[in-house]
Amino acid sequence: MVDTRASVEAIFCFGENGICKEMMYTEFEAILDGVVGLNEFAGDTINSAFIVINSALQVESCVLFTIGFDRQGFASKSWNLPLRHLAETAGAGPNLGAGPIRLSCKSQCSVAWHHADMWDPDMSPASNTFIRIRDTAKKNKLCIPQSSNTPDPAPQSMLAGAQQSNWGVAAAPPPAADPYGAFASDISLPTGDLTGSAPQRQARPSQAHPQATLPPTLDLMSSGGDDFGLMDSQLQALESEHRGKIASLLKAQRLHIKTLQTEMQHNIAALKLDYGKRLQQSEIEVARLKSQHESLHSQNMALREQNEAQRKQLDALKKASAIESRQAEASKNEQLDELKAQYQNMLEERVTEETAKLKEDIELRNMELMYRHEVAKQLREELCDLRKDKLRLVNDGGDKFLERLEGLGVSFIAFHPGAGHISIPLASMPEYMDDPISYAADKCLVSIEHYKIWLGHYERPTCKQSLTKDKNCDCKVGRVDVPSQFVLGDSDRCDKHKPHNGAGNIVSFGAVNK
Repeated sequence: MVDTRASVEAIFCFGENGICKEMMYTEFEAILDGVVGLNEFAGDTINSAFIVINSALQVESCVLFTIGFDRQGFASKSWNLPLRHLAETAGAGPNLGAGPIRLSCKSQCSVAWHHADMWDPDMSPASNTFIRIRDTAKKNKLCIPQSSNTPDPAPQSMLAGAQQSNWGVAAAPPPAADPYGAFASDISLPTGDLTGSAPQRQARPSQAHPQATLPPTLDLMSSGGDDFGLMDSQLQALESEHRGKIASLLKAQRLHIKTLQTEMQHNIAALKLDYGKRLQQSEIEVARLKSQHESLHSQNMALREQNEAQRKQLDALKKASAIESRQAEASKNEQLDELKAQYQNMLEERVTEETAKLKEDIELRNMELMYRHEVAKQLREELCDLRKDKLRLVNDGGDKFLERLEGLGVSFIAFHPGAGHISIPLASMPEYMDDPISYAADKCLVSIEHYKIWLGHYERPTCKQSLTKDKNCDCKVGRVDVPSQFVLGDSDRCDKHKPHNGAGNIVSFGAVNK
């Protein structure tokens, strides 16, 4: 069991360039409960590690797992890994300072059905996962309380398991000079006096090495226990110990060989399956191509036959078309001659008909013209008679009637704005009747144009200043009752648009009296 009282549980999150986020396990539990989210991991699946760190900032346990986040940055609700249980039941891992760590990953998972949610570490020298975890724990960005107490050493079973795996580090090869050196180094001889002299003890091994075919332990047993001062029980203990070691090594080798065989069989089965699938796909493709080739060949033959038949038919059609074209050309020439003759006859008939119609129209127009001349002559004669009657009536009735009225003291008076009531003598009556406005302008001593402009001002006294093409100012101004006092450009302007130059107010009396 992991001693949580002396250790701290943390979560390391891995990114493209190594560890990108660290947090305490309590913070991770808040993320799992949906209390907070991680926006930087929204929509991604992150490789993470559950780390148990002791008070000396040394890693004791490591669980490599994956966790997914939704688009809002909250952890997947279906994620449920027993991280502490996986850490407690994990196998041996590399030594990161406190002995072999407890490691649980994709290829070393104590709970088989959780292995899909885990990942294997990177053991390359450039980006070793364990080195990154160890260095990050040493930096202590989580402010873990430190202690000077040395942590307890790892169990011997985990040490033995850790020694069997090199975790990506090349192991030192055994010495090549003595194939039994590994066994001889484990032999512990007693420190008491041995029977026999030193030269004899030195000569006996040197004589045994050239012809020895068994390990040194067996050679010692065959040479007798009296020579080295060893008891039979000690020799049997050494022999049983070495036999146990040999058996454990053979068992480990058999397990390793079995693992390699299983892996090789799995790879061979996968290769066979892949080869079978590819072979089946190739056979299907070959059959498809073969059928396609046969279909294309049959289509090609059918097209050739069809092409030949169409070529023959085309030749026959060309011959028939040539004959028909010659016949059609001959008949066409005959029909063309007939049509030309028919058109010529129709044209002549049409010209004759149109000529007759035009002659009739001309005669009608001449008759109408003669009739109009006669009517005009009659109208002129009637006009002359009417003029004579008018003169006679004027000489006999109108003038004499007006003269009689004037003799009786009757006068003709007319009212015009600006001139007031004007008395019109009988001699000036024709002039007044021809142009009353001009007669009134003469009485006001202004020109007819000036009088007409003043009359417009008199009827509607507004500012005539032009603002746009179709719009004037139209502000109300004071009305000038006397035409001779009306100044164009000044009297018909408001105070805003009146000219301030005195020269503009000079009235040309010559133009007024014109």
